[in-house]
Amino acid sequence: MPQFGTDENPIDTSYYELLGVPSNATSLQVKKAFRKLAIVYHPDKNKSEDAEEKFKEISEAYQVLMDPQLRSHYNKYGKDKELAPEGGFMDPREHFQQMFGGDAFRSIIGDLSIGEMFSEAMETGQQQNGSENGSDEQQAAATTISAEDLEKSKQSHMSKEQMEKMQKVQQERVKKLAETLLNKVDLYAKSERDPESIKTFEDQIKLEADKLKNESYGLELLHAIGGVYSSKAKHFLGLKGGEMPSIFHNVKQKRHIMKELWSTVKSAMDMQAVAEMVAKAEAEGLEQEDRMKLEEEATNRAYKALWQTSKFEVEATLRQVCDTILQDKAVDKQTRYKRAEALRIIGFIYKHVEENKPTTELVVKIKGK
Repeated sequence: MPQFGTDENPIDTSYYELLGVPSNATSLQVKKAFRKLAIVYHPDKNKSEDAEEKFKEISEAYQVLMDPQLRSHYNKYGKDKELAPEGGFMDPREHFQQMFGGDAFRSIIGDLSIGEMFSEAMETGQQQNGSENGSDEQQAAATTISAEDLEKSKQSHMSKEQMEKMQKVQQERVKKLAETLLNKVDLYAKSERDPESIKTFEDQIKLEADKLKNESYGLELLHAIGGVYSSKAKHFLGLKGGEMPSIFHNVKQKRHIMKELWSTVKSAMDMQAVAEMVAKAEAEGLEQEDRMKLEEEATNRAYKALWQTSKFEVEATLRQVCDTILQDKAVDKQTRYKRAEALRIIGFIYKHVEENKPTTELVVKIKGK
């Protein structure tokens, strides 16, 4: 073995072998391999003794191979204690959550609970969301799906202590996000609301949206967030604000919630079905090529389920956030009305962001503006 390796012939290939990719793998191949393994070994899904350690290892391999400088160093010298990103390796669980929005969206949606507490929360969430009286807080508590836990969830019940803990965490999350959103809408609400100040506000939101759309699932998140903001703003403004009557938006919102709930459950069931097909194929000794296709399908459906779950959680949480600032009795109704107008503008911009078109070119068209 040579004293030093090269990018073409690395001195150590253990990271590549761990992810199951060739030493000349592209960044896209490395990313796809990590995502596939992350689904399998995430400790919240995989309860085997070595799952957590395995998850840390594949996360470390991913972070090294995705960084051009670290990868070159690894290819040349192999593993060493100094081989780590600036600031150290990211916590694997934190890294897993970066798939949906990452840090850029944290001040808007908070921390997602991907892969957490599904088996305890799903049954409660289904019961609560099946009723028109189910609150957004209850909906947000039942937002995380794990395929293996789908059947278990039918038999599990959340204890009073666990529910109280979840609700407390959610309340703190909503409070923090509401404060951040209030700072944003106040740029409009506390202005003179003349054409110049309105344009300045719109331009700030457009610049923000242009940056956010480039994050992982950025475009999808912006559209989901914009939908909630718009819906809540229009419901509050009603006829006075040039919108349809508030009761119309209330019914429309409930229909949307039930549709998203069904999509969330269905995506988990689809993921489970493919996972069972993979297990059956392995038991029957399916050809490797066919098995790999099935595994790829399972991975894709798993990410679809995780995204749908995250989206449902985000929307449920943001409905609470909007209610917090729009139903704030500490300020007069006129101030709340201005907040709703600002929220409607933000919602419109977020909903109409396009992938290949600068958001700065977007013309904001709003009734009663």
